[in-house]
Amino acid sequence: MRRWRSALLLGIALTLAPAAADAHPLGNFTINHYLGIVVRPDVVLLDYVVDMAEIPAFQERPAIEADPARACRDLADGIRVRLDGRRLIATPTTDRLAFPPGQGGLDTLRLECGYRAELGTRASSPVLDVEDLNHADRIGWREIVARGEGTALGTTLPSESVTARLTAYPQSLVASPLDVRSGAARVMLPTRDALPIAIPAPDDAVGVLAALLLALGLGAFHALTPGHGKTVLAAYLVGTRGTRRQALFLALSVALSHTAGVLGLAVLTLAGSAVLAPERAYPYLSTASGTLVVALGAWMVGMRVRHAHAHRHAHEHERPATALGWRSLAALGLAGGLVPSASALVLLLGAISLHRSELGLVLVLTFGVGMATVLVGVGQALVGARGLAERRLAEHGRFRAVVAAAPSLAAVTVLLLGLGMTAQSLAALLG
Repeated sequence: MRRWRSALLLGIALTLAPAAADAHPLGNFTINHYLGIVVRPDVVLLDYVVDMAEIPAFQERPAIEADPARACRDLADGIRVRLDGRRLIATPTTDRLAFPPGQGGLDTLRLECGYRAELGTRASSPVLDVEDLNHADRIGWREIVARGEGTALGTTLPSESVTARLTAYPQSLVASPLDVRSGAARVMLPTRDALPIAIPAPDDAVGVLAALLLALGLGAFHALTPGHGKTVLAAYLVGTRGTRRQALFLALSVALSHTAGVLGLAVLTLAGSAVLAPERAYPYLSTASGTLVVALGAWMVGMRVRHAHAHRHAHEHERPATALGWRSLAALGLAGGLVPSASALVLLLGAISLHRSELGLVLVLTFGVGMATVLVGVGQALVGARGLAERRLAEHGRFRAVVAAAPSLAAVTVLLLGLGMTAQSLAALLG
C-alpha cells in the first residue's frame, strides 16, 4: 500500500513539474539495461549498467543506496553466463552508483556493476551463451555487446554500444528501443600451435603494411614447422624423382588447400557453428586428409609392385612408375594442406573483430603467399639435393641399389604417413 501511495504522489509531482525539466528519453517508467562482455583467454569480464527512470528510481533508491554492492550481488543472479552449457560464476568486482537529475526535481538512478567469471576450459573454441533475466517484466532498453581481447569471437552481437552504455539514446530508436536479452558467441581461444598475434591497428598505410608483413612472416614460419604437407612434399619429391615443375605445382597445391581450409573454418566459426563446431572440424579434416594420402600411397605401392620388374633396368633419367599424374598430384597437395593453421584463423577473425573483414581476407591470402614461397623453395632445394645425391651415389656401385629402391621407399612412406594420419584423426573423433 505504501508503494502505491508513493507512486501516486510521484505521479502528481510529475504532472505539476515545470515543463522545462527533461524527462527520461524512454519514459518515466523504464528500467534500461546494458551488458558489455569482454572475453579474454582465461576470463570473461562483464560490464553491467542499470539505468532507472524517475519512477522506478524513486521506488528502488532507498534499498540500492543503502548497499550498492549488495544490489550488484543480487543482480548477478539474473545474469546467466554459460560456456558450452556450463554456467560460469560471475563474481562482483566493482560497483558505482549515481543519481542523474530527472524530471520534476526527481533523480534517475544509474548503477554500474563489474563482474568477473573464470573460463576454466581447455576447448579451443567453446560457445559462450549470455542471458539477462533481471527486471524481465519491466519495459525499457536492453542492449548486449561483446568483443574479444586476445581472442576472436564469432557472434552476431555488436562490439560497440549504440547508446555509449546508456548515456546517449539514439533519437531514431527511442520509439522502438532495443530489446536484446540474450546472445551467443563462438570463442576462438589461443591454441598450442597458434602463435601470439597482435594485429597492428589498420588505420593507416603503415599499419596495413605491418599487418601484411606479419601475415607473410607467420605463413613462412608455419611452412618451416613440422606438418603433414611438408612431409608429403618431401616423401614424393625425394622418392619419385619429381621434376622442378612438379615441386612447384605440389607446393602451390598445399598452400592453396591450406588457405581454403582457413577460410572454410572461419565461415563455420562466424556462422555460429550450428552444424559443426570448429574444434570438431579439425579431426574430420584430418581424417579426409589421411584418407586421401592412404589412397594415393596405396596406388603408388601397387604401381611399384606391378612395374618393379619392368623398371629394374630403366635408365636413371626415366621417371619411375610411382610418378603421379597432374590430377593425382593436385589431390596429394590437397591432402597435405587440408588441415588449416590456427594462427591464420586467428589473423582472419582478429581482423573481423576490428570490422575490417576485407583486410582479414588479404591477411589470410598473404599468409598463404608466405607459406607457398617457403614450400616452393623447399621443393626446389629437395629436387636439386636429390639429383646431386643420386649422382654421387651412382658413382659407387654398392649404392646403386639404394637409388633404385628410393621410389619404392617413397611409396611405402606415403602409405604409412596416410595410415598414421587417419589413425590419429579417428582417435580424436572417437575420443
